[in-house]
Amino acid sequence: MTPSPTYAELAVATNFSFLRGASRAEELVVAATLQGHHAIGIADRNSLAGVVRAYAAFDQPDLAKMVQPKLLVGARLVFKDKTPDILAYPMDRESYGRLCRLLSRGKLRAEKGDCTLSLDDLLEFQDGLLLAVIPPSRTTLNSTSPHVGRSNRHSAQARGGSGGGNLSNATLGGLFTRCNSRWRKLSA
Repeated sequence: MTPSPTYAELAVATNFSFLRGASRAEELVVAATLQGHHAIGIADRNSLAGVVRAYAAFDQPDLAKMVQPKLLVGARLVFKDKTPDILAYPMDRESYGRLCRLLSRGKLRAEKGDCTLSLDDLLEFQDGLLLAVIPPSRTTLNSTSPHVGRSNRHSAQARGGSGGGNLSNATLGGLFTRCNSRWRKLSA
């Protein structure tokens, strides 16, 4: 019998990502365990709120007997400056602290319930973070009508997303030069 391929579900939003994630973190961990996933990456929108409940799910007696997926703690960073959404997974305790400070900074400068982040904020706190850019939606990229693309970008910005990016290749290259080696360490 051939072994099943290793699978990890990343960019998982819990119900703490208001109007974006519907399932509770506990339910997502149970589903990942039952389906034999190697890992599950909780990444709520500008928040680490779902992580505590995800860890608590591993204490369920039924799951204790099963092979459990590795829990990847992270956040989906949504920016106000047209930077595309970026998944951020800390590699160690120090980088987890930097991610917490980044999110705290964004929440302190915003109205209650919101988070105002810019690319400059991420660049300041990026050390030790494994980063992955979420590409803009296909409707934005494949739009033949200038009005369709424009309305999609405006909709994304209205909901706090990016809807497109203005990052140069040099900036992206600088951000992600160490991601391959970091990912290998994280998935080992």
